[in-house]
Amino acid sequence: MSTALAGPDGTELVTEVTGSGPPVVFVHGSNGDLNSWADIADRLSGYRLIRYARRNHPPSGVGPAPNSFGAEAGDLHAVLASVGRAHVVGASYGATVALHAALADSSRIASLALFEPPVLLTGPHLTPVIDSYQRLFTTVRYADALELFLREAAQIPADVLAAGPPIPDDPVAAMSALADLEAMAGDDSRVDRWAAIDVPVLLMQGGQSWSPLPDGMDALAAALPAAQRVVWAEHSHFAMMTAPELMAAAVQEFLDGLA
Repeated sequence: MSTALAGPDGTELVTEVTGSGPPVVFVHGSNGDLNSWADIADRLSGYRLIRYARRNHPPSGVGPAPNSFGAEAGDLHAVLASVGRAHVVGASYGATVALHAALADSSRIASLALFEPPVLLTGPHLTPVIDSYQRLFTTVRYADALELFLREAAQIPADVLAAGPPIPDDPVAAMSALADLEAMAGDDSRVDRWAAIDVPVLLMQGGQSWSPLPDGMDALAAALPAAQRVVWAEHSHFAMMTAPELMAAAVQEFLDGLA
């Protein structure tokens, strides 16, 4: 069932709700959508599953610019307010949104299950990248802008990009990535701040992910020494697509263990 609600600044957020039981809210990564978590959510049992499209990602609305993690954390809290205290599952950029939301107010968050938040990739070093990105965007070079985001913000190696699917020349995807880039540039890479998070945490990662994602996960695990951790040696930052059964099993076991 699809429903819409408003974030704190009025931005429309579209949610999809399936199943029954304790609520679990999923937060997708960059250029994701309502379907990003569908394959994994469909493998879970015993929970009410809430997937939402983040602001600036259709079919949700476009928020004010520049975007920020504070605004995105507020959106997540609005979703939580609509469903009650819930477990939160986030991937990549969406996992960073979950961290910000838990740090701001964990009263509605029962636990966090996080797949590779890029905690070392944020910071003001991305400000010049925004300038270059906007020049590409305004000259209708959407595929080049998206490639810039993947290279400079996500730091995906050239050989991984070359082996992947063609980058779409899509203005909507380019707008969504620009919003994420703005939030990343407005943040910083201090990992010790996350030590104040006081809910159970599961950290998930791929053993083949590129630098500095593994270093970020090590730093996050050090800041959250009570966190559970799972590493899939044969998979990378694309494990949501290459190993949905492993991720679903890890989330199921984690949530069931808390129950």
